Amino acid sequence: QEITVVGTYCYTNQDFKADMQTIKEQDVRKLQETFSQFFGSDSGTIRRHSSKIRNRIYFFGFAATVFFVVIVYLTKNISFIGL
Repeated sequence: QEITVVGTYCYTNQDFKADMQTIKEQDVRKLQETFSQFFGSDSGTIRRHSSKIRNRIYFFGFAATVFFVVIVYLTKNISFIGL
């Protein structure tokens, strides 16, 4: 029988697998709690918040693209004195 040492705890393979399952379940529960705090618990609230986030991402992506294009245009078409 193989023994695994994690920190100060010793586990057999089966104990370690069971403990990992418990850790995974706790992580999933914490993730669900965080998700519900951020987006809300009902589907209408989730849709509304995710739509707001998606629209913000689109807006800032568009603004960054326009800014980048303007900077490239200005650097190509304006000659700097001494350069």
